[in-house]
Order: sequence, then structure tokens, then C-alpha cells
Amino acid sequence: MLLISPSSLLWGEERPDLSSYSSVEILGRANRSFSMRNFLASERYFRELDRRLTHFLSQQVSGREPQESLKQIEIDEELILAPFGLGHTLIFLHKYNEAVEPLEKGLKLYPDWAINHIEMPFFKDPSFTAPVVNDLLDKISISGDSVAYLLLGYIQFFSEDYSQAHESFSKALKKDPTSTIARLFLENISLASGQEAKFSRPPSSPEKSDEIPLEELISYGNSFFRNSEFAKAASFYKKAIEQGQEVSEAHIAYGDSLFALGKFEEATQAIVKGLQINPDYAEKPVNRRDFYRNPVEFDLQLQSLEGFVRRHPSNLDARFLLGYNYFFIQDYTRANQQFQAVLISKTLNSPAQLLRRTIQQLRTSKPK
Repeated sequence: MLLISPSSLLWGEERPDLSSYSSVEILGRANRSFSMRNFLASERYFRELDRRLTHFLSQQVSGREPQESLKQIEIDEELILAPFGLGHTLIFLHKYNEAVEPLEKGLKLYPDWAINHIEMPFFKDPSFTAPVVNDLLDKISISGDSVAYLLLGYIQFFSEDYSQAHESFSKALKKDPTSTIARLFLENISLASGQEAKFSRPPSSPEKSDEIPLEELISYGNSFFRNSEFAKAASFYKKAIEQGQEVSEAHIAYGDSLFALGKFEEATQAIVKGLQINPDYAEKPVNRRDFYRNPVEFDLQLQSLEGFVRRHPSNLDARFLLGYNYFFIQDYTRANQQFQAVLISKTLNSPAQLLRRTIQQLRTSKPK
């Protein structure tokens, strides 16, 4: 029989006495509850871990001189993660003001969290974050709430939308100059993004970007692409190509944006050029879906290309592009089928053979 406790939504058992569980076991339960979106249960588990952390710190600090730093205290990982887990849970319970305190507590103990955090895929999943993001945007539009800006920036940061995160944290800090979270994340955004970028709003058109360095043109293109503004992304990638003809990243990104716009033949030409410049690009372990804020958009675009190929099986450019996209979602069997079909083309034979050889190498090196 299933027993449901209304306050915790724990299935199959009454609320357990958590004192009998190790911190590792509680963290496991907390993470499982969170991934199942059972936030009431995860809140209970993370609060217990946070209680243990507070008790641990009080014992450690009681025997120390006031000037001694907490950084010298060795703390188990599951306890260090407790404030962050509690803060995330409270965010998804829409308890925004309550969420700030544990996040600040966690950052005080572990200020490098912004750079060294563990992977948190739920922040990249629109179906997971949409209710919260929409609610925060509503609060911002109504009152310009500083906490809403702060937590929106936090979500944007961990979904790797650094430009928007910079904007949100800047507004949060302007409204509340004492915000340690906003200040810390603003200091770390350039490190987290892997580049010393300028996070001002990108120019709206490439005509205004004549003096922008090549790397920033590509960065702006990436920002527009991730925001599903594929035409603007293509414009910046094209401008980058004009500045640096032998930069494979610009050609391939341009091709990806043309694919998103349904310009399949032009997309293939750009991608082939990029692979000619840098054949090693094919060896990068990337997944095309990850380029999109909402991977469903990629799936729909891929379905459109599949339909085009079914209607026009003799269009070798489209077939190569289909194989290329299959390749970068690791669907190697279907990729090979498309590459085999285009080997008769003088211009497509070489890149198709390159990707076929790479598939064979990946299959050979794959652990049995």
C-alpha cells in the first residue's frame, strides 16, 4: 500500500527520522526528490543537511580565535552543497526571498561555487525553469524587484546565458548595492564564460560592427543564436567570415544558423568550407542540441530537413547536411547512410569521407 504524507509527499513510507541517516544518504534522497520535482520533500532533506552544517560550523568556530577564517575548516562535500540545494529548492517553490539567505551562506563558505560548480542540467531545461522564469519576469515587470533580478541572473548564469546574466545581476546590484551574490557573480562571469567578453547588448545589425574584433562578432552571433534569433546570428557570423576567411568556427557557425533558417544548400557550403579549413573540428565531442536554449527547436529543424530530403532525395547538399546533423547528435548509423549517398559528388566526397573515417575511429575506440 502507498502511504502519502501530505507535507512531504514521500511515497511508500511515513516521514523517517532523518537523524538515523548519514549525510550522504540524505543528499541522495534530496537530489532524487529534486530531480522528480518533489520540491517539498527535497526542501526537508536539504534543511536537515543545512542544520547539520550549521551545527558543525558552530562546533568548529567555538574553539577558534575571531580572526581565524572559516576557509581553514575542512567540510564534507555533502554539507557544503546543502545551502545551494536548499536555495535551489526554495526557488522552485517560488519562495524567492527565503532562497537568498542559504545561497549567500553557501557562497560565504564556498565563494568559488560560481566557477567550480558541479553540472546542473535542470537550469538548462526550459520545461524545468519556465514556471519560475516567467514568474520572476512578471515580478520584474510589475515592481522591478531586486530579488527577482538576482535569481533570474542566477538561473541565466547556470544555463550559460552569460550576457543576460550580466544584465540581470547588474540591475540587481543597482537596486541593492549590498548584494554579495550579484557582486560575486559579476566578477566571475568572464571567467565562467571562458573569455574576457564585453557583456553589453550586441549591436542590432552587422553594419554597426565594423570595428568589432573577430572573436566578439562570433560571440555576438552565439548569443543571438542561443536566443533563437538565427537571422541576426547569421549576419554576425557572415561579418566574422569577412574579417577572417580562414576561421573554421565562423564558417561552421554560419552554416548552423543557415540550417536553422531552412537554407540547406547554403548551410552545406559554409560547413564544408569550415571542415576544409579545420578537419579536426569533426573530432570535437559536441552535441548540436546543446547549441540551443530549447533543444526542441533543433528537433523541429531536423524534422524539416528530413522532410526536404524525402521530397528531394537527389539534392546531395541537403543529404550531406542531414548526415552532418546526425553525426553531431551521435546517430552514426543514419549519418553514414547519408554520407554514402553523397560520395558521387566531387565537392562533398572529401568532407563525407572525413566524417565517415571519424565515425569508424569513434566506433573502434569506444569501450566494449
